[in-house]
Amino acid sequence: MDSIVVCDFDGTITKVDCINDFLGHFADKKWLEIEDDWVAGRISTVDAMHSQFDLIKGMTEEKMEKFFDSVEIDESFKAFYDYANKNKIKVVIVSDGFEYFVGQVLKRHGIEGVEVYSNKFSFENGKFEMDFPYINPSCKRKAGTCKCSFIKKFKQLYKTVYYVGDGASDFCPADKVDFLFAKNKLLDYCQKRDIPYIQYTDFNGVMNNDRFRYNNR
Repeated sequence: MDSIVVCDFDGTITKVDCINDFLGHFADKKWLEIEDDWVAGRISTVDAMHSQFDLIKGMTEEKMEKFFDSVEIDESFKAFYDYANKNKIKVVIVSDGFEYFVGQVLKRHGIEGVEVYSNKFSFENGKFEMDFPYINPSCKRKAGTCKCSFIKKFKQLYKTVYYVGDGASDFCPADKVDFLFAKNKLLDYCQKRDIPYIQYTDFNGVMNNDRFRYNNR
């Protein structure tokens, strides 16, 4: 495979930010203050996640299952993923959210086999357990999963690296890839800093973009 597509998850594949939606449903509203500090770069993902999930009380397996059933995704992602597989284009998800959330949502939408690199999460005996195996102490974004580290690795393995994102966790890798597909906060960020981007609204827009198709014929 000559090309790889690196996808963010929350707000990119899902229609809303899955983590924020979860916190909005179940956490004390103080989570929003913590979120503001994280977006501004004043605190790390690790500190933000621990503090925000500590604000959730009375969580049960049943509540979590019902929540995952409610999460909607971009309907065109599956067609995009199938197209990429058919044309031998690697697709991976690199997320500063949780692998467990990604897996649960994709499974409910019948999507299997996507490689996921993200923070680890489990819920046992009423407690949240988190692990951050892809942390990089020198990460400027203070991310739990350092996306720039993955981009550096993929640039050595693939001729062309595409990136599809939408939010604050995508700021750092934005200027380090060959082609960037951006929307929402990421789009605003790129416009203010003159970072080249391709605007998109859904994965149909990525799949049918000339620069994506031309490089993968």
